[in-house]
Amino acid sequence: MLRLATVPGCSAFADCMDLTAAKALLYCALGLFVLIAWARERRKRTITGEPEKFWPGTTYAPAGAYFVAAAGAILITITEAAVEKRTGLTDQQSVLPAIFIFQLLGASIVEEMLFRGFVAPGELFGRKLLALMIVGSLVFALIHNFDLSTPEGKLNAVFAFITSLWLYVVRFNPLNPDRSLLPCFMAHTVRNLAVFGIKGAQGFISW
Repeated sequence: MLRLATVPGCSAFADCMDLTAAKALLYCALGLFVLIAWARERRKRTITGEPEKFWPGTTYAPAGAYFVAAAGAILITITEAAVEKRTGLTDQQSVLPAIFIFQLLGASIVEEMLFRGFVAPGELFGRKLLALMIVGSLVFALIHNFDLSTPEGKLNAVFAFITSLWLYVVRFNPLNPDRSLLPCFMAHTVRNLAVFGIKGAQGFISW
């Protein structure tokens, strides 16, 4: 599950928590800005029929795309929690402050816009798409800064990679013929909320 990265230079626990809260709120604000700008372009395209401009994936998707996207995200999260429990890694999780949920919500928009949007053109297919999915998912796992020297960190990185692969599938599959990013936003949000919920149930969220 998610771990709270330590921040070099924090002189006291309270200072670290203040910095964590500030980062979480800023990340959430950035995600909200991106989502609003994206939604405005999608609405304008719906009204005028204009082609895609700055924001990628400004289209709609059938209801089935959202159901499958969410189901996959939940299944991945449940599997990760089960593997952690089976391998005895559950107790090695770090405790997250409740305000961290705002960073998770912001990340579900910003990361999708970057990884499944700007660097993943909707017209990709075949080997180029497969290569993008693999390389993009490796980068996605690495930027989360898991401690790969520990079993917990390695497991987290593996499931981050799997999650990223799934999110690419969410955008590039027949249920999403117009390559909308909205199912990706939703799936990533469901994934992050599920992780937060499981950590809360396990007692690793400080309120």
